[in-house]
Amino acid sequence: MNILIKPRKNRYIIYSIIIALFSTIGMQISLLNINIEQIFKRLEDRSMLIYFIAILKKSISGKGETDLLYSIIGCGIFLLFLIIFSYKFSKREIVSATCLAILFGICRWIGVVFSHKESWDYFLRNKYIVLLDIWYIAGYILFALGIFLLMGKMIIGYQKKNKNFFKAKYEKMYDFKHIFFLCALIILVCWLPYYVSLWPGAIHGDFSMQVLQLFHYPTILQGQLTSDGINILYSNDHPFIHTQILGFFIKIGIRLKHVSWGYGIYTFLQMSAYIIGIALLLATLNKFAVDQLILKVVLFIYALIPVFPLYSILVGGDAFFSLMFLYFMIEVIWIFGTKGKIFYNKKFNGIMIITAFLLMAAKNQGLYVFCMFFIICLIYFRKYFRKVLISMFVPILCFQFIYVGMIFPICKVGVVGEQEKLSVCFQQTARYIKYYKDEVTKEEKNAINKVLDYEKIGNNYNPELADPVKKTYKTSATSTDLNNYFFVWLKMGLKHPVEYIEAFIANTYAYYAPLLTTNRGLYLKLNSMKFYKKTRPWVKDTIPQTFINKNNCESPRRLKKIRKTVIIFCKLTYHIPVINWLYNPGVITWLMFMAFFVFWTRKEYDSMITFIPLFLIFGICLLSPKNNNLRYIYPTCCMIPAMLAAAFGKKNTNL
Repeated sequence: MNILIKPRKNRYIIYSIIIALFSTIGMQISLLNINIEQIFKRLEDRSMLIYFIAILKKSISGKGETDLLYSIIGCGIFLLFLIIFSYKFSKREIVSATCLAILFGICRWIGVVFSHKESWDYFLRNKYIVLLDIWYIAGYILFALGIFLLMGKMIIGYQKKNKNFFKAKYEKMYDFKHIFFLCALIILVCWLPYYVSLWPGAIHGDFSMQVLQLFHYPTILQGQLTSDGINILYSNDHPFIHTQILGFFIKIGIRLKHVSWGYGIYTFLQMSAYIIGIALLLATLNKFAVDQLILKVVLFIYALIPVFPLYSILVGGDAFFSLMFLYFMIEVIWIFGTKGKIFYNKKFNGIMIITAFLLMAAKNQGLYVFCMFFIICLIYFRKYFRKVLISMFVPILCFQFIYVGMIFPICKVGVVGEQEKLSVCFQQTARYIKYYKDEVTKEEKNAINKVLDYEKIGNNYNPELADPVKKTYKTSATSTDLNNYFFVWLKMGLKHPVEYIEAFIANTYAYYAPLLTTNRGLYLKLNSMKFYKKTRPWVKDTIPQTFINKNNCESPRRLKKIRKTVIIFCKLTYHIPVINWLYNPGVITWLMFMAFFVFWTRKEYDSMITFIPLFLIFGICLLSPKNNNLRYIYPTCCMIPAMLAAAFGKKNTNL
């Protein structure tokens, strides 16, 4: 598409200037550290307009180095709207882009508010600050509106320009295997330096709990199980299947006299599985006629941005689940890309059964994602009802009745209590007690105390982490106790609904607020058993030192300097724009929204449905106990480059 800068009417140039000024000033407003009383004392004129102008001047008088940045942004917005006013847009495009832009502006404001305070009261303290809030939100809405409108128009224009290219492409298309092996080789070459320098990998802190369970040592999780913790060896809070798979390699390492070799073999195989999955994903997109230039860009992203190789060598349940989700999404793309015809392929059905089972076994959330997708497929592909039932209902039965119903009792695997599902409710209750403890009646206190430790949860309340409150959950709570608790929870919520809303936002805002900056997300440490013992007091008294020494995983001395250098480089990427977007849960979510918006604009409903598993992952993050955790949303992160590429593609209807 050749971008046109020729406004259809001269007055649109003036409109563009006004929008650029209004939006740039709004985006530059600082909502923090505005001492209104001090400003008012200095003013002689007491009119409302003078007050507001003085506050506005104070709110945008930041550091001098930002002036150049906002000048560039202002020029960019001016050019953006000159381009926008050069085209005509349909009602569908305008309404859709406006709704999405409004959501973007509000989410941006929420992110700024709750990343500094646990309530919005400070940002709504008087009418002048409220006006600044509205201007701030409006500035980002206008900016986002221009981006969304131009993005939709560019993609449609790009495809119209290249419609003959797609027809010719089927005749000269690279072979599926050729694309697969080429992508796999390029990614392998780019990822190997990370594997070698960080050998045997990175270990998430929680994994040591799985090692203790593997060798049947008691852990704190046994006190959180619904069943008798004394007779339970494993907790499925950490996936049992992952514990056993990795345990096999740990035992190999112990036999080789160094447990690190076991971890090294596992991380290499996991990295290889990620490489194969991404190569299959790119080859699949090529099969469905995505522009090869765009695929090369996506290949470059997967190969060179550190988040992908680093998570491929991460030892932890979330990396394992993300791997299973990757293969599941490849099958989702094939299902909707062929409009269900792939269900006639017996090999595909067999692979779907295995992948679906592993997805559900890899994490509790996998069951919810797959069951929802199964229902959608039954409705959408009614004419393939029997095929869908075989390939998708069979793994659910196997998982529920054979794996959970039979294997769990035999292997003494316990299921965690209700606290894992109720993070949102518990956080809201804890916040209520923290701020409105005097209003709690004796009956309400007793109802809460049968489920949570009433005396502790108010003090334990952390706006962005539910674990301190969850840990007070009483596994002895009966269904009647829970029902009574929910009644009290609802009653309190009706009394102070704003506190419940703020509790929810404070624990979730980072998953949808596009803040663009981050200093977390990558796992670079080799959290050894010795480190785990130092940071977990309960381990000191229960786990023998001989076991800690035997299972302690460390990086070889020869690689320690190289490892430190690579870690420094990876931390530097936190500060590199575009690269750090894929470390930021909020930005990942908005990249997903943007790709979905493109398909909505083009009325490609089949492609829109492929986003449902990604939206389900996002929804699960909103119910998770921890805010701003990349590993929770990494399944979506792993798919985002490919889904954005698909937004530029066009299906091969001959498949």
